[in-house]
Amino acid sequence: MVTEELKELLRRNMTLYALVLAGSLCIYFAILLGRDVSPIYLWLLLPGTGFGLLAYLEHRRLEKKKLLTRLRQEWGAQELEKERNFAEIGSLFELAPTTGSVIDDRTWHDLNMDIVYSRIDRTYTWPGAQRLYQILRSPVIDELETIETRNSMISALQKDSSLREDIQIILNRMDARIGSGLSLLLWGKPDVSMEFPLWLYRVMTLLALLSPFLLFISPRYIIGVLFMFQANMYLHFKVQKQIRAYFEGVRSLRQLIHIARRLGSLHSPSLADLTSQITESLKKAQEFTRIVRFVGIETTDPFMHMFQQYFSIFFLAEVRGFYRALNFIETNRQAIQALFLAVGEVDALQSVASYRESLQEYCQPCFIRGRSLELEDAYHPLLSDPVVNSISMGEQGVMITGSNMSGKSTFLRTVGLNVLMAQTIATCTSKSYRACPVRLLSSIGRSDNVVEGKSYYMEEALGVLRILDAIDDETVTLVIFDELYRGTNSEERIFAAQRVLEYIVRRNALVFVATHDLELTSLLGEQYTSFHFRERVSDLGLEFDYKLKKGPATTKNAIALLRYLGYPREITDPSSR
Repeated sequence: MVTEELKELLRRNMTLYALVLAGSLCIYFAILLGRDVSPIYLWLLLPGTGFGLLAYLEHRRLEKKKLLTRLRQEWGAQELEKERNFAEIGSLFELAPTTGSVIDDRTWHDLNMDIVYSRIDRTYTWPGAQRLYQILRSPVIDELETIETRNSMISALQKDSSLREDIQIILNRMDARIGSGLSLLLWGKPDVSMEFPLWLYRVMTLLALLSPFLLFISPRYIIGVLFMFQANMYLHFKVQKQIRAYFEGVRSLRQLIHIARRLGSLHSPSLADLTSQITESLKKAQEFTRIVRFVGIETTDPFMHMFQQYFSIFFLAEVRGFYRALNFIETNRQAIQALFLAVGEVDALQSVASYRESLQEYCQPCFIRGRSLELEDAYHPLLSDPVVNSISMGEQGVMITGSNMSGKSTFLRTVGLNVLMAQTIATCTSKSYRACPVRLLSSIGRSDNVVEGKSYYMEEALGVLRILDAIDDETVTLVIFDELYRGTNSEERIFAAQRVLEYIVRRNALVFVATHDLELTSLLGEQYTSFHFRERVSDLGLEFDYKLKKGPATTKNAIALLRYLGYPREITDPSSR
């Protein structure tokens, strides 16, 4: 029985099948009739070849159409599912020099940025994935024109579907399975020491080229040719053990240059800065493809694979090409790095454009002078049904109180994420965003460090100290605290938290703090504006509306929650004692 899926496949490929059939018939009858009837029928090979060429072109058209269908399905999707190794994704950020402010590991993990990154990431290449990660870890503070330029490019990719799809098709030509080690090749120092001097490889290659001429003297000199092959095979595999790990980087760099040529040929005023950077870098980098044409070549054809392998071994083509590639990279490192970053940014920006389309609402940030931050209808991008909240702050800090699970930590992360995305990808999950550029630091919980023998309190104290050390008078710092010093007794916790919060708010900082210690709202009433989240206890249990309200919290739910969970009455009802 013919399924509907099979019928659809036949319908889509009918033209291709017809061309293949016509070409095959022409060639078949040309050979059959030309041999048994008359050679004149061999002219049928011409239309057979023509049909074959048309079949090839039709196959290319169908593959492009299939790719476009997939790209359009992925555009604006909630998330692009793929495996992500953050050690490899973050390698560019770790290796490349950083300028200005960066998001430290503590703040990155406090904001669940690995998960947020996975939502934003719709890249198709390793340079794109690594550049997107680097952008999100490097918020812009001083050169705000960088954010404006990114925003205009992202908006152009949202509006111009033709340009966007041309870019995505080009990016898909780079094999996403390889390339994670390219950043190490370009920004690191490959641990490769030359086993033998380079002149030896050149001499052995020259001898290999000359050895076949010995056969014109006498066939018995075949032994000499075999000896040369054995000697070069030893050199090949001796070196290959050491350099094999870097083949992937060399291959992906060759692919990067190929797609860079295509991206550089695009004529788009909105991407002119990046395409001109690509074109300029290619002037120095494109010679690389000729140097490495024999390095790490792979083919699915077993015969060609065997031929290439023997050729590479006999003439030491792969070994010599690899060492020449390293020398070329060393000589042209800056140009190749610039090419990597430019192509990666094109991929990263089309990814952000797709992410924007997946959001229920977003805005572009407005940066202002003065120490202030205003968020209207902000929400957390990871929640499927988020509740929006607004906040406005200036010289005074913001203190948020409320019961457990009421939404304090989520709101703090919402503020942090909006600030981070505003200063990196010009995309805020809110109705409007107005703020001064800030350095972002947070301390939202940490467990005991058993490995290093540090207690919860010690971890918290070190986390706060790193923030105190980072605050300066040049740049506004946005500080986010959740339950300061929760690892110690209440008396010392309140004393230490009061002093720290008084110290920070007097400095060049915007401060958000969530706490269960209602005493702090009174002690810091002049320096901090109080807000709270509220809950309601009903027959159904605890109900939260997750709406931020002015003033300190007036309700508590710890005992009510235990009662709802079914704790013994002797625990939850004081009158039962």
